Amino acid sequence: MVFIDSICPKCEEISHVEHHGEESLIITCKNNHIYKHLVTPTSRQHEITNEKRQKLEEMIVEKKFHRMSDKSTICLLIFDNGYEIEGRSTVRDIEDFRLVIGKDKAYDQALRKAMVALGGYLS
Repeated sequence: MVFIDSICPKCEEISHVEHHGEESLIITCKNNHIYKHLVTPTSRQHEITNEKRQKLEEMIVEKKFHRMSDKSTICLLIFDNGYEIEGRSTVRDIEDFRLVIGKDKAYDQALRKAMVALGGYLS
């Protein structure tokens, strides 16, 4: 059993819902809005379609990057609905660290997390 957070596209209420592997969920938020939430399975999260990626990127109002250490980078995406999602990247050895690659990987991870959390906006 897995729980995911879903954000209502009408009122932006966050619902913590149980997920049993369905491709989509019909969710009723606390304000009684009913919406469809598309779910990207964990094993396929890296497969964000161009259309869904474009929708997500259009919702981003700010991207922030921070180098946390000699090996780690964090990306914070701030969406037009106020939701914030972070992604991170790290390498094992300092010699392997490249800031540009770290930013790209952290950004991609944040987008994959956004795909799960903001699935209601993508249907």
